[in-house]
Amino acid sequence: MKIFVVDDEPIALSSLQRILRRRGYRDVEVCDSAPAAAAMIKARDFDVVFVDLLMPEMDGLQLLEAVKPFKPYTEFIMLTAVDDVNTAVRALRLGAYDYLVKPVENERLLLTLEHAYERRGLLTGLAGAGARQDRMLSNAFAAIVTQCPRMKELLLFAQTMARSGNPVLITGDSGTGKELLAQAIHQAGPEPEGPFVAVNVASVTDSLFESQFFGHAKGAFTGAANSYPGYFEQADGGTLFLDEIGELPKNLQVKFLRVLEEKKVTRLGDPQQISVNVRIVSATNLDLDKACQTGAFRLDLMYRLKSVHLHLPPLRERDGDIALLADHFLHKACQRHGKELSGFTPEAMAHLQQQEYPGNIRELAQKVENAVLLAPGPFITLHEFGQRSVAPVFSFARKLCTLKEDTEAHTAYVLRQTKGDRRQAAKILGVTLRHLQRKIAEMKKQPGWLNILDDI
Repeated sequence: MKIFVVDDEPIALSSLQRILRRRGYRDVEVCDSAPAAAAMIKARDFDVVFVDLLMPEMDGLQLLEAVKPFKPYTEFIMLTAVDDVNTAVRALRLGAYDYLVKPVENERLLLTLEHAYERRGLLTGLAGAGARQDRMLSNAFAAIVTQCPRMKELLLFAQTMARSGNPVLITGDSGTGKELLAQAIHQAGPEPEGPFVAVNVASVTDSLFESQFFGHAKGAFTGAANSYPGYFEQADGGTLFLDEIGELPKNLQVKFLRVLEEKKVTRLGDPQQISVNVRIVSATNLDLDKACQTGAFRLDLMYRLKSVHLHLPPLRERDGDIALLADHFLHKACQRHGKELSGFTPEAMAHLQQQEYPGNIRELAQKVENAVLLAPGPFITLHEFGQRSVAPVFSFARKLCTLKEDTEAHTAYVLRQTKGDRRQAAKILGVTLRHLQRKIAEMKKQPGWLNILDDI
């Protein structure tokens, strides 16, 4: 068992480490800085983490919230002198296994440690070997294309949490696939046959909020020719997905919170309350904690929405997924547009894998879609991405090249990467500057290289 202890007091660290080692737990690491501990937890695989609540720079709850989405199978035990029910409830909602108030009896502490480790074993056992072969992921998650270990771990955790029917908050940059994950959670939840109603909160104006979410009776206001069931009623027996929940106006948040607490809505113009059974899945690319600190978002509403927190990583952090997704989008686009393309040239794929993708998966999908429309076939080349190949006539997808041609292509590639710096290019190529200059002069005599080298 790998145990990690985070506490800003050296005496507390050494004391707990000594107790654990006396009981046979040899793999125990300690850290007295919460920010440093957060980085270590993300980079390593600990089984159980003990976290002090009151620490400078970052408290225990902030640490838990920062790392739990990245390490869903690591169990966290809060250790604190603060005996406060609301704090304990928040810790549990953020994913802590237990909340122990100091001083803690050794036997209680060790028993909690064992139970936490057993729970981790249960969750990882559900994933187990299936995490490698996707055998444990249900068809509900089939639309999410990934081979990234971090994403697979996240999806297995999402599947486990989906069965509870509790509210889920999905965070992540724009274009990371939050709605697709919300749909998967709905399908993997207790009522997959129920409706899935998606609403962009930012698109609902203040004046129409109550009518859109709660509905209205016929004649409730000018233009209300018919009764209208709001989003909560439409999603009854299913899932209401609230995209961009961070944009919900402050003056409307209390009305929204009341519905979540009472599970009843009242249509405008109709005093009768209507009971609704709705699972809430929310998504945002904003930092709700900061919004709560500035007063832009209600803390109690965030707790209601954040029973389970899932954080989607940006595309650039999903190992191996760019090529996989690009191929997936290519085949989808070919089907839509009735085209037959065999794939990407090595240069084109290398170009895709080198991009940063601030728009994430949505941006990659659009790039591939445009390339499919432009490509004459049979392969998508750099040209379709608005780029010029350093050796277009020698694309490996079209024909094999001679050793001389390969040397020339490599020389041009290095010159392009060094932005025409002959001295730096010569050093990289392992030749003298004079040798490189002679090589460039020889290549410029060939029509295929003249324009390319002139642009470098």
